Amino acid sequence: MKNAKKYLSVFLVAVMLTVFGAQQVQAAQQAAKASAIQDVFSSFFRNLMKGKDKKEKKSDLIVILDPGHGGFDYGAIANGLQEKIITQKIAVYCKAELEKYKGVKVFLTRLDDSYVSLEERIKSASAYGADVFVSLHINSDATKEAHGAEVYYPNSNYKPGVGQQGRKLAGAIQNNLAALGLNDRGVKTLNSMSGETYPDGSQADYYAVIRGAKQAGYPGIIVEHAFVSNEFEAKEFLSRDTALKKLGIADAKGIASCYGLKKSGEDAGTLTKTNLIRLTGKSSNRAQLKWEEVKAASGYEVYRSVSKKDGYKKVGETKGSRSTSFTDKTVKSGKSYYYKVRPYKISGKKKTAAGFCTAQNVRLLKMPGISVKAQSGRFQISWKKVKGASRYEVYRSASKKGRYVKVASVEQGTFFQDINCKPQKTYYYKVRAAGNGIGGNNLSSYSEIKWSTLK
Repeated sequence: MKNAKKYLSVFLVAVMLTVFGAQQVQAAQQAAKASAIQDVFSSFFRNLMKGKDKKEKKSDLIVILDPGHGGFDYGAIANGLQEKIITQKIAVYCKAELEKYKGVKVFLTRLDDSYVSLEERIKSASAYGADVFVSLHINSDATKEAHGAEVYYPNSNYKPGVGQQGRKLAGAIQNNLAALGLNDRGVKTLNSMSGETYPDGSQADYYAVIRGAKQAGYPGIIVEHAFVSNEFEAKEFLSRDTALKKLGIADAKGIASCYGLKKSGEDAGTLTKTNLIRLTGKSSNRAQLKWEEVKAASGYEVYRSVSKKDGYKKVGETKGSRSTSFTDKTVKSGKSYYYKVRPYKISGKKKTAAGFCTAQNVRLLKMPGISVKAQSGRFQISWKKVKGASRYEVYRSASKKGRYVKVASVEQGTFFQDINCKPQKTYYYKVRAAGNGIGGNNLSSYSEIKWSTLK
């Protein structure tokens, strides 16, 4: 009996130890589970915060300014100027102006007169996390007569969205350069001339930086500010730091406008200056203006003078912040006029106005006088030279009141021979003079209609 009690005691102790051990194991397992779950949530929140940090860091627009050429690569050289020096200065001025805006970070592909390969420029841009790549250049031409500004943007192949972004930016910058008085040569694409293609087999862009930026996923554009080979533009736009600063600021304003950037301290309620982006002759007695919208404006006042410095009188007013165009019908053919615009704001009975934009000039082209003669199986259309015109557009119709089709654009000379006509038929012609305005073509009224019969 004593032995039975002894064995029973040992058995009970063993059971108690087993149960207690199982509880310890279970507790340990539960602790491990809790720890694992905690690790999962900790990892999740750490990654969430990392993503948040990345978003916060990426909230700024990353602009890469690329001063063309550098080092042993001088770029274009003419009239005592070097492209590599000019582009560096424009880039510095552009960066300084852009950094006055909120939500943007600006980096340069070169900080001094050093050579950087085209591949390295794109690599460094991508390393900065580029949203846009703006390559700054100066144009040149063997004729020495070519003049004006133009911007190249990506074609619509491979990544069409990049091309669309690039076109929008190119247009915004081009408008600002034209507003400085530079001839508007337009925005353009240029495809590869060697048969180079993108990964999808479509035709690639010609310029390496535009091509490289597109492949990296962001728009790249090339800004050709003016012609160093043109004596007037070299002196007026490229030889002085004050002029180069204006080019840099124009580039910055274009970028800011395209991406909706606002300057520090500026909001929708702040009345700021506007900028003329189009000033052309719509006809021989119509001047057409367009300017940038100022969101805080209640309207705009348009002033005109025959002198750049003084004598301005108000000739028009528009109402509403979006009413950013005006046609002046009180002008005379052949005359030159200066315009400036200022936004105004009405609060209660009080009217306040911002400063005027930079005054810009347009010459209204006279209507050309023409004559039409049938001779030797063709028509000879001739006209008088119009001051300020750079070309003439010739239109033809088979009836006087019918539809006229442009058959020629003549850049040199004051006549055109039309050989694509049928015998025994009468053809009607009219001509208009054309030139380069700010942000568009400067056009005269159409000439009187003249006609003749081919015998």
